[in-house]
Amino acid sequence: MSKIKQHVENGVKFQPAVVCYLIRGNQVLLGLRKKVSLGLGKGLIAGIGGKVGDHPETANETAEEARDREALEEIVVAIKAARKRGKVRFIFPHKPQWNQEVEIYLVDEWEGEPAETESTQPMWFNINELPVSQMWPDNCYWLPKVLADETVNATFLCKEDGTIEEHIFEEGL
Repeated sequence: MSKIKQHVENGVKFQPAVVCYLIRGNQVLLGLRKKVSLGLGKGLIAGIGGKVGDHPETANETAEEARDREALEEIVVAIKAARKRGKVRFIFPHKPQWNQEVEIYLVDEWEGEPAETESTQPMWFNINELPVSQMWPDNCYWLPKVLADETVNATFLCKEDGTIEEHIFEEGL
């Protein structure tokens, strides 16, 4: 049995989260993570997003509401049109507070120009030239699929150093 299946059968708990990617022609907006909660991803380049309902004032928010809130907080844009492209789960046995189930969105329309904030420095990249050496190691497995408008459903088991120990892709959502 895979280690991922063992964790799932043992009742691993996931924090709901969201990530979105603004698309402009053949470019995608990513953000340099300057300020993060729990030390999760500081200094890495990632999509725009965060946890769902992790504060008393957001306790009942939906994934879409969290996506919109995070985009406003991190890059000062209001999302007008987005497409859900799946979900990715992350298991960190050495840091269970980092375990997340992340809903993924491509954003086609927004209001405002992406701007730097205390937490995030937005940067545009060619979709075919992602800065994978500066991103979470899992991104090279699933992000190109999402940027090609495919739907993903994957789970990653991460080692203590953040590298990938095991991963699975499943059909459907």
